Amino acid sequence: MVGPLNRSRTIATVVVLICALGVVVFCHYEMWKHHEIEIEEAQSLEIQPGDHFADIASKLQSQGIIQNIGYFELLARVSNSTGSIQAGEYSFSGSYTPVTVLQNLVQGNVVTRTLTLPEGGSFDEFLHVLESTPKIDFNLTNRNVETALAELKITGTWDQIPSNHGEGWFFPDTYQYTTSTPASEVLSIAHSKMIDELREAWTQRDPTTPLNTPYELLILASIIEKESGVIEDQRQISGVFSRRLTKGMRLQADPTVIYGLGDSFDGNLTRAHLNMEHPYNTYRNYGLPPTPIAAPSRAALHAAANPALGDALYFVSRGDGTSEFSATLEEHNRAVRKYQLNQKD
Repeated sequence: MVGPLNRSRTIATVVVLICALGVVVFCHYEMWKHHEIEIEEAQSLEIQPGDHFADIASKLQSQGIIQNIGYFELLARVSNSTGSIQAGEYSFSGSYTPVTVLQNLVQGNVVTRTLTLPEGGSFDEFLHVLESTPKIDFNLTNRNVETALAELKITGTWDQIPSNHGEGWFFPDTYQYTTSTPASEVLSIAHSKMIDELREAWTQRDPTTPLNTPYELLILASIIEKESGVIEDQRQISGVFSRRLTKGMRLQADPTVIYGLGDSFDGNLTRAHLNMEHPYNTYRNYGLPPTPIAAPSRAALHAAANPALGDALYFVSRGDGTSEFSATLEEHNRAVRKYQLNQKD
């Protein structure tokens, strides 16, 4: 029969052993959570909204990112983080401890990618970029311009911008996105940025410029952008167009004609094209076309707002991206023969 004294000793021994085991486990846990694991080959982990923490921990262990699910769950519970994991795509490479792994998941340090909406691109081209961009959520019903604008809830309430035409509304730039970022979110950011850039260019414009609204500035900037991507030439081109508008001359801008031809343009602009009747034929029509023809860059916006002084009324491409400017038709014809027809006087 075990007496009271022996029973007390047994209980004391068990308590001591439990405490000792607890100390050992605690020390092991403390060492584990700060132990660095070297991940030589990048491991990608996608967490969907609503994923259970246990499933996330299991994925981490199966990919060698953590080595003890139980400890990792304990770490998350102690830090009250089990419900704070951010959905998204993560990439792990290099040195990590369980603590830094958990911190990455809680802070939402997800993989960030970039996409570029090109300068001078059309709205349809922008939609194509977004539709073909990997890991993005193309959440628009289709690539129809009017449908896309309606779904974006963008209306033409600012300075006479029409609500059914997407050209020129979205700023061409490089944008960051994460896995499953909605395409509409990227376009909304690009739209807000274009409004900001256009407003800045308009407030800094030369007061003598023959433009009546910010939207007219946007239209002219889009033509300048398509005429030349050379920043040094853009203000000169703006000067030519501004003087033509002031003098009541037609702009005679090839890019507007090409835009009006749409998908029927095969890359060869002919005299017949210049004689066709449509709203974008600035060889037949006076003034600006009804809408922008592309997305202008910041440089083109400011070139449209501040045209260069001078007397040039004509310009022609030299074939190297730059332009030759002329004040008279005679000078211009010589430049055309030299640079486009490869002829000399």
